[in-house]
Amino acid sequence: MFAKYVFLLLTSFSLAATATAIGSAASVATGLQQTAPSQTATGQANAAQELAQVSLVHAFQGGQWQRDALGKFLGQVVKSFDDYVYYQAGIAVKWDENGRAFGVLAEPGFKGEIVPGITVQTSQKEILRKLGTPAFTEQEYGLIGYSYQDYYLFVTFAEQKAKAFSLYRRDRVPDTRALVDMAQHLQAYGEKLAEPAASGPFSIFAAWGQPDFTYHLHGIGTYAWEYPSRGIAYDGAPEEATLTIYSNFPAKDALPALAKLPYVSISPEDALFVAEKQRIEQEKANLLQAKSEGIFAPDRKTVAVIDSEVLYSSASIRFYDPNDKPVAQLFPGHYVNKAVWLDNNWIYYETMMGAGVYHVPTQKATVILSWDEQQAAPITMFDVNETHLDLAKKEIAFVSADSRTYTVQYQLAGERVFLAWKK
Repeated sequence: MFAKYVFLLLTSFSLAATATAIGSAASVATGLQQTAPSQTATGQANAAQELAQVSLVHAFQGGQWQRDALGKFLGQVVKSFDDYVYYQAGIAVKWDENGRAFGVLAEPGFKGEIVPGITVQTSQKEILRKLGTPAFTEQEYGLIGYSYQDYYLFVTFAEQKAKAFSLYRRDRVPDTRALVDMAQHLQAYGEKLAEPAASGPFSIFAAWGQPDFTYHLHGIGTYAWEYPSRGIAYDGAPEEATLTIYSNFPAKDALPALAKLPYVSISPEDALFVAEKQRIEQEKANLLQAKSEGIFAPDRKTVAVIDSEVLYSSASIRFYDPNDKPVAQLFPGHYVNKAVWLDNNWIYYETMMGAGVYHVPTQKATVILSWDEQQAAPITMFDVNETHLDLAKKEIAFVSADSRTYTVQYQLAGERVFLAWKK
């Protein structure tokens, strides 16, 4: 119990970095609506047919990378996984906080062209012949990349075959004067720059719109935001703010004036190349963790991986199939202490703040206990000291600080679960 009081005290002052993009991805993951198989097949066919008529990059350019304009190409949401939303069309999209596609992944099953003349089946030799010498290479990852006026294209290879295609939106800079003025007054403008959402008509936000991504480290007043599509990143407390300008910043004529300013760093790295390398590195790290720490379902067709090595707001359980393909991801909202498979589709999860069960195929969670009182539940998670599962009896026992035991019985019926507390 003492540990929980300490936890409450610490979380009120802790660094809780919250990226809106992560929050929106989590909400998609927990709020997916199931579709009948016939509807799913029809949606997939329609989305694939739409994209077959135009290359992937042209579809996104034609829709100005806007989510609202791309619905007919994407089809319905299938799942959300590590900041990317997966669609029936066979692609995954990382949306920025303004509802625009920042990154686009083409899955192996994608049938259309990525860019004109290039599909997921195109060989490495043919890609190099058609696209020429890459602007970016990273041999460790088998990665090459090409830079174009409005987008970047990256391809990763495994044994001479394309493993993944990744597109990134590249934006132009509408007004360098606003950026130069901001850079000259980083400290003076600090308070307003630190709150983009509340400073819409101010400085760079008035000229460029809201940043692609924002981050807020609660408790110590540190803020960060970035326009990686333009090669700009702001970081630090308002009175010690720094501005980083990456090599993909398109307005090169403004660099000499910016380079002379204090608190401004001119980076030789390309923000979009960095983003792609980080995506690959994170994917590799997650798969290594799955192999070493994964918890297999009884039929060994799904593996669950607890990830609590992050700030609690983004802690999750990832689910993969035997071929390392993402299946689902659960964001319970806090560090995950325990995960136990109840059958091949249902898993019990537990955090310091609550406990519940999750149906992996439909990506639906059912809360059993939370920090607050639940209807029909005789105890809250705050009062729980330990838990015990009896899979044979289909019971979960919660033991309180005063050694009283409260037991809930569960019945699993397809995608539904029935809970009953024992008297």
